[in-house]
Amino acid sequence: MSSEGCIRRIVILGGGSSGWMSAAYLAHAFGREVDITVVESPAIGILGVGEASVPSIGAEFFDVLGLAEEEWMPESNAAFKIGIKYVDWARPPGSPDNTFYHVFGEAKLCEGLPLTHHWIQQALRGGGGKPLSYACYPSAALCDAQRSPKYLDGRKAVPYAYHFDAALLGEFLRRWCLARGVTRIEDHVVDVRLDERGDIDALVTRHGREVRADLFVDCSGFKGRLISQALGEPFISYAKNLLCDRAVAMQVPYRDGERASQPYTTATALSAGWSWRIPLADRDGIGYVYSSSFMTPEEAERELRAHLGARAEGLAAKHIAMRVGRSRRQWVGNCIAIGLAGGFIEPLESTGIYTVYAALFQLLRYFPRQHIEPVLRDKFNERMAFMIDDIRDFIVLHYCTTSRTDTPFWRANREDLVIPDTLREDLELFKAGVPIKVPYSGSDNYNRLVFDAGFDRFWTNSNYAAILTGMGVLPERESPLLAYRPHGIGASERLLRGVEEETAILLRSLPAHHEYVGALLARTVGVGA
Repeated sequence: MSSEGCIRRIVILGGGSSGWMSAAYLAHAFGREVDITVVESPAIGILGVGEASVPSIGAEFFDVLGLAEEEWMPESNAAFKIGIKYVDWARPPGSPDNTFYHVFGEAKLCEGLPLTHHWIQQALRGGGGKPLSYACYPSAALCDAQRSPKYLDGRKAVPYAYHFDAALLGEFLRRWCLARGVTRIEDHVVDVRLDERGDIDALVTRHGREVRADLFVDCSGFKGRLISQALGEPFISYAKNLLCDRAVAMQVPYRDGERASQPYTTATALSAGWSWRIPLADRDGIGYVYSSSFMTPEEAERELRAHLGARAEGLAAKHIAMRVGRSRRQWVGNCIAIGLAGGFIEPLESTGIYTVYAALFQLLRYFPRQHIEPVLRDKFNERMAFMIDDIRDFIVLHYCTTSRTDTPFWRANREDLVIPDTLREDLELFKAGVPIKVPYSGSDNYNRLVFDAGFDRFWTNSNYAAILTGMGVLPERESPLLAYRPHGIGASERLLRGVEEETAILLRSLPAHHEYVGALLARTVGVGA
């Protein structure tokens, strides 16, 4: 096949985790057939608002690159994440039963319906018992017991994601890229020259370089140096849907005897937002995401320090202004915006890194020649807009279902939040007892019927059920299909007992999280197994 007209040069503006993830993904895809250059300013550091991921990063990024956990995790001070623990979200602080988990993985199917909806049937009929996350999954109990999601021989027991140091991950990927022929230019871009068509012709740097390419990737962060500033693509704000637009963050060292014990992120609701705690191998990443309409940066830092107590003494705080929303189009002309430059939803469900490798996957799916066909750009933009809007809806769900009215911020979320029509539809479906979306499985006729053809929604029924039931929201009625499942109750009870038995076995057999992480850092996982 002729290579005439193929893309031969790609320039990525911005390093950090998104820039070097982009360079690594593209270098792996094209080898040395395409010249890849990363231009990063030594004066601009990595933002690092969140240092956590969703589970798909393993299969969809690290596995694609052929990187084993034993290679990259020790270099990034990484640990495991089985889920997210929500504290004080449903009701004001001090209320009973005000904590719940959103754990990873899909609920098992029982006679064509998710086990979650059989649990909901029991709850609507006045059944007591365990919360949904404990009844339908083993992972919540593993979080409480601070167990690893893997055996010491490396076998996987339950779905998991990662906590990691974003700066260290970026440095690791930079070394990986440079060893594979990627060029790095340390310089500051002072001008962006456009050609007669309005495409980017060259980046002009402080030291007089003119950096040209067939395709430019904008990883310049919130400022969107190429997509927003040079090309003038409008930004669609989500300010009416999501009130939080600021963050203050700290790196909190472990004290003597402390270890990376908790295999989950903690999200604790505070007076004007929420605080994250992300346990890494060697420290905690802790911060406060809040709304500047209800709190000043100084007030937010004081509240975060009070929340942390003695652990915050003497620590520096980093303040961050967040641009929440998305570029109207992430691909304009010969420029693709990836990461914060393309769009950002607050880090409540750790989707920032996901949007990076999801965009890279779509870029390869619709990769162009030098003469870019508009249909490729259009389809990429359509899919990315759908994905980011879908993430927005799921995050709005956390706020619009709260019962809190104890502060002006939480009252505004209950009374003034603009709920997207797409989310309203999902909530109506849930209210009617219908699973919002069940993952596709070719072996199950019900799944085949409900699969969203054309788009792959990241959030599924299991995700929605975890948040809604955790917030105390149940459907008005059980699934209509349950009336046609005469053996459903007996079958679901057997499955629920199976989850209990599986949980008991895993609690007895899995190592402590800190034990596995320690073995991983020492690179002794699986040795002698």
